[in-house]
Order: sequence, then structure tokens, then C-alpha cells
Amino acid sequence: MSQKGFIMELLAPAGTMENFMAALESGADAIYLGGKVFNARAHAANFGIDELREAVRLAHILDVSVYVTVNILIGDTELKDLEQYIKDLDSIGVDAIIVQDLAVAEIAKRVAPNIHLHGSTQMTAATLDAVRFYESLGFTRVVLARELSLKEIQHICKHCKAEIEVFVHGALCVCYSGQCLMSSFIGGRSGNRGACAQPCRLPYELLDSKGESVLPKHEAYLLSPKDLNYSEHMNELVAAGVTSFKVEGRMKKVSYVRQVIGTYREILDKASIHENQRKALASGFNRGFSTAYLDDSVGRQMMTVVAPNHQGKPIGESYTKKGEVYLSLTEPIEQDSLVKILQSNGSVTYYTVDDEWTRVSDTLYKGQPAEGSAIGQLYLASTPKNTKSRGLQEFSRKYDMSVYLSVGSNGETNYTELTAILDSGLSVTVTNEYVPAIANKVPTSLEKVTEQLGRLGNTLFRLSYVDIPDGSYMWPASVLNALRRDAVTALETALITHHVESWQALQVTGDVDYDFKAQHELSYDTCPMISARVDEIEGVKAAIPGGAQKIVFGGDRLSRTPYALSIYDEVARLCAQSDVICTFATPRVVKDDEVEAYKHTLEAIVQAHPDSISIHVPQALLWLRELGYTGAIEADTGLNIFNTPTLHFWEQLHISCVNPSQELTLKQITELAKHSHVPIETMVHGYTEMMISEYCAIASFVGTGSKVNCPMPCVTQSYSLKDRKGEIFPLRTDPYCRMHIMNSHEMDMRAYVPMLLQKGISILRIDGRHMKPNYVQDIVSQYVAIANGTMDAPPKKVDSQGESITRGHYFRGIL
Repeated sequence: MSQKGFIMELLAPAGTMENFMAALESGADAIYLGGKVFNARAHAANFGIDELREAVRLAHILDVSVYVTVNILIGDTELKDLEQYIKDLDSIGVDAIIVQDLAVAEIAKRVAPNIHLHGSTQMTAATLDAVRFYESLGFTRVVLARELSLKEIQHICKHCKAEIEVFVHGALCVCYSGQCLMSSFIGGRSGNRGACAQPCRLPYELLDSKGESVLPKHEAYLLSPKDLNYSEHMNELVAAGVTSFKVEGRMKKVSYVRQVIGTYREILDKASIHENQRKALASGFNRGFSTAYLDDSVGRQMMTVVAPNHQGKPIGESYTKKGEVYLSLTEPIEQDSLVKILQSNGSVTYYTVDDEWTRVSDTLYKGQPAEGSAIGQLYLASTPKNTKSRGLQEFSRKYDMSVYLSVGSNGETNYTELTAILDSGLSVTVTNEYVPAIANKVPTSLEKVTEQLGRLGNTLFRLSYVDIPDGSYMWPASVLNALRRDAVTALETALITHHVESWQALQVTGDVDYDFKAQHELSYDTCPMISARVDEIEGVKAAIPGGAQKIVFGGDRLSRTPYALSIYDEVARLCAQSDVICTFATPRVVKDDEVEAYKHTLEAIVQAHPDSISIHVPQALLWLRELGYTGAIEADTGLNIFNTPTLHFWEQLHISCVNPSQELTLKQITELAKHSHVPIETMVHGYTEMMISEYCAIASFVGTGSKVNCPMPCVTQSYSLKDRKGEIFPLRTDPYCRMHIMNSHEMDMRAYVPMLLQKGISILRIDGRHMKPNYVQDIVSQYVAIANGTMDAPPKKVDSQGESITRGHYFRGIL
């Protein structure tokens, strides 16, 4: 593994320059931030290129690394601007970019080879072999999926060569990052494009098969996770071999950054946590804290349930007496603090404790607030502390500098010389042509020299010691000022050079030359064709008579019970009998502790001799090679193929078919098809998976409250979510007890089949996993007939079922 100058790295977020300075001052070893474009926090203020240049300069002087988030999917029309942007980042010395899209990595390796590549958590890296895949592409670091347990993190760190970065504090997504379509399908704002509308933070009802809510009263935020807080487990993570400890919060206030980073700095430095640090973290913005993923205890307790917003620090309770509201506190608070009352009925009330309140004592206030009376648990939401931007004058993280003024000589004439030395031993010497003169009356005193050389307020240095030569010399202020400026410049240059050289010396070492190429390709001679994705044998038996020319089977089985491994032989036999292409799919998520068990399934798939295997996770390439598979491989939607360079990357691995991102428009798919050397397959009918989550709402609210010892109520009846607008989102579970949220509307593109084929889409996929067998056969037969021209496409505005339908993103782009 590559090693930086420190054993572990505290990685801070910065959405503004003010936050950046707060992160520097609070002890961050590295800072991640976004530019104005191409990053997954489009709504943060972010950094212009000139502002970023100054941020990088200041950080490198302090030996702090700067990572820029370029962690969204990139459209073909953006590639030229992206290339220039990466060149700009390279020119200002950015240390690394955080990447989701493989096109970004390919471009960066070509135009900015000095910039390190860090794999974003949006890549859904949840296994050791996923990390190995990215190692093979030149990634020096991978940010693991947040759903991993401590045991899984330990295993990955122990056996990989790339650095491992782990989120330790801040907001959580309920869906596996990079696999969420809910925001984009509901409102056109894509998390994969940095514009997530956070539908998980909204209220929902959990309905049973009768359409009745099974949630307790006032509990509605069942998709809104509490925040991560691994502060109690930092020593374990350090021992596991984690390189970088990442705090989420690029959209948080400067006070949050200062407090949270400062606290984690203390925890890491002291290798322990104390009560004052726990209180400090609790007083910052949070929705309550959870360690459920790290503890492998996923369940109801990790959700906010009652309120999805900032919970704050618990500081007492409120009650009413004689028409007045009393705030009974466990500790004093500042004037104008904002407090929150969480009432037993689930409602939340905020009070600003200002002059309108009567201060009975340090810990008791009473008043008649305009917001009305609220009784319940009391939390400190925020304080009125001044968070005004601090310049370098007040900046506290500075180098102590000793200076030595002397008289130099070149043998013929004298000159003035100044040597500046830092505590680390780094020294610079600068000269001035001024010839030191003996003063006629009053020599320049040590105090005067100290005053002039100590004017370092707008730099990252402070004067700790001054030495001047013996003798009655006169040193003009202009000369001393020039020497000070030159010494500072020389020190800054030396420090920046040291940082850059040490950073560029880092590399992943060892054998990472994995061969991921497929050995054989599948020839699609009969395109265009209709394919059917099913996860039950009954679906296969329905789709083939319907005329499907390709069966995609397995992967994320939307049923809690696992397959008998013999099913793959049976599906392959049914397909072979009807001369139908047999494709087996991998799941979209496999966690590290599931790999060995899943390989038994994959072995059964390989032994069934399908025509091809469609992968949703890149590490499946390595698994298939280990199992001796030499057949065709296809790239499926979980890989988020969004542009031509990423398409070509997979083509170079000899894949036989591409099912690109479901967030592409028809126009974008058309352009992709023009540059593709393999068939393009897209979903045209069925219910789109909106989210896949390690957390299961059914187990949490109908079962035992967690996934442990769950009685599997999902097996006996169906469940769904109902949003505040009345939309119903069916829930499905898979054999790994993961929850899949399906779209509320069925996709139906029958009216557009001729157009889709004309635009170059070779294979139209029907996702029949949500359908009854007779419906699968009927829908497949209709698509086959329309594609063959033996049936007219239905009108474009009216669905034959008379039900609400969706066209997905075919005609609606995303932000």
C-alpha cells in the first residue's frame, strides 16, 4: 500500500472558502471540495478555479492535500469541457480527483497523469475484488460503500494495495450510493448528477397487502437514516488499516466543519474519546447518530422515524404552567440560541430564546412564544456564535519560524543575509544587496528588527525567535521588509515543492495486472430482438412462448427465498430447446462477507453454460475468470454506462452487449448507439428499481425491528410505500434481505417501438420480475408483434390498460 507522510488522514469537507479555512485550522490532513461543475453537490457554493488555486496553495504550504470531486456521470456533450477542467485542476496542483464515471478516469490518465484517482463511494465498492478492479485501472484510493461492517473493512484493508477511505461522520443515504434512481425518476433530479432532491427524507406510509398502514402513529420518516458517527470506533478503524477518515458535510455551515473536524483531530491524536468530545459532536448538526452498518446491526434504530432534520443536542425538556411555556435546561445556553422541542405526537417546534423570554435562572426560561405551546424533549439546534470568515491574521495553524540576520560576503563586498528555519528543520536563506552600515548614532535594535520581521499576519508563519549580529548596525525597514517577504516566499515554495514531490512519489505497488477481458463474444445476428428479464422459472416459461428471443435470468431476485442452484440448468435447458439466448445476471450489490457464498451461485451459473453472463458489478469479471468461465460477458445497468468513452472502455474488455444507464434520454442513447460496436439493450417495459438498500423497512416495522432473526413477513404478503401525494411504491426483498423500492408507475414504451428501433437500439428489454406469467407472455408477444410489423403500435398518449404509465427518461432529461 502506498504510504503518505502520516499514518492516517483526517479528511474534511469544504463547500466554501470559509469552510476550507476552518478545515485547515481545525487540523484536517486533507480536504475534499467541488468545483463549479462536475460534482455531486451541485447545490453547494463550490469553488471557482481562481479560488481553488489559492486554496491549493495554502493547503500545500501546510502539507494538506486537496481532492476535487468530479464524481458524477458525464454526458458526451460535456467531455470537451471536462477535459479542459481536468487540465486546469492539474495546472493548479490538485492532488487527486474523486471519480464515479470511468470516462473521467480515462481522460485524467491521458491529460493529467500526475493527478491521483480516487474511486468515489458512488462506485458502490463493497468488496475486496471491487477494490482490486479499480487498482488495475490505476486508482490509488477507493472510498468504500458506507454499508460495510468493521469486519468487512478489516478484510479489504488487509488484502488490497490501494488506500482505503471510509466515511466516519455525517449524513447517510438509505440507498447504495450510485444505485439510486428515485430522485431522478420522481422529479428529474439525479443523485448521479449531483442534484438529488432527497426523497428519502420525506414521510411515507408503510402499507400491507390490504392497503392498510402498519406504521405506529406519528412515525413516518422510515427512509430517513440517522447520521454516521464512528467516533467511538476510530481506534478499531485505525487498527484495521484505513488510510483516510472522511467526514461528510460539503453543504454544512462553517461552525459544523470547525467543531466536527477539531473534535476528530483530538480523537485521532489522543487515540481515545472523552465525554467532552461526545458532547461536542452531539451539539453539531445531526439527525441522531448510528453505527448500525459498522456494527452489522441494520434496522429500525438507525432511522430518524419521527423527524428527518437536525436533531441537535438534548438539553432538557419543555412544559407548560399557567399558560406559559417553561424551558428546563440541563445546562446554560447563549442568548438567541435556537432550541427544538420534539413533542410526543411527532410534531416539531422551534423557539429562539431571545429577549422575549424571561430568564428565571441559568437553566430555566419562561415565555409565551408566538409559535404556541410545545411540550416534550428539548434539543439545542444551533447557537448564535459568530461564524464570520477569518482571514490569515487570526489563523492559528501556522509554522513557528526562527530567523537569523547576518552580514554576508562574496569576498569583495558585503551584503545582508537572512536565514529562516522552521521547527521541522527546513531552512531557507535569502539575501539583499544592501551593504550593512555602522550607525552614526542609534543602531537598529533587536526589538525593531523583530517588529519588522514579525509582520507575518497575512502568512502561514509566525515569528518565534530572532537573532542579529553583534555590532552597531543600521538596518532600514525597507530592507528588513524585503528580506521578510523573500524568506516567506522561499519557505512557501520549499514547502509546496516538498508536498508535491512526496505526493507524486506515492503509487500503488505490487501486482495489479489483472486480466478482466472476456475470452469470447456473443454474436447477435438476429437483432433487433425482444428480451425478457425474469427471476422465476414461470416467467421463463411465459416469455419464451410470447416470442422473447433472449432471456435475462436471476441477478436481483425480487423474492426473499434463494434459488435452488439446479434452477440455472433448467433455465439454460428451456432456452436451448427454443433456440433462445440464455443470459444469467449478477446482483447489483454483493457485500464483502457474501462473496464466498455468492461464488457457489456463480459456479452453478457457469456450469449451466449460458450464452452469456450480464454483470452489474465490475468485480464479477474477476470472479468469472477465477471460475474458469470463458463465455460471453455483457455490461448491465448497475455499471452506469453514461457516455461513449465508458462504452468503449467496456468494449475493450470484449463485452458482447451494453445496457446503459437508465437515466439517459433517447437522444443520448441514439448517440451512444452510433459509436457502439456491440448491441445496445434498454428497458422498455416494467417497473424500474428506484432504490436498493441494505436497510429493510419491512423487517424494521413488521418484523423484529432488525434483519436479525426476522420472521420474513415479506414472504407471506406484499408491502408498499405510499408518499404524501398518494403514489404507491411497491417493495420487494431479495435473498440477501435487501429492500428494493420499485417505481409507482409501470414503464410502457409500446407506442414508441418503431422509433426506438429506428434510433439504433438493438434489444428491447421487458423487465417481467414484477409481473404475473400470463401478463409477461402477453406483453412480450405485443412487443414482438410491433417490432416485426405485424401489429400497429398503440397511440402514444393512451395506454391500452388505461393505467398511469411512465416513459422513464427517454424523453425527459435529468439535472
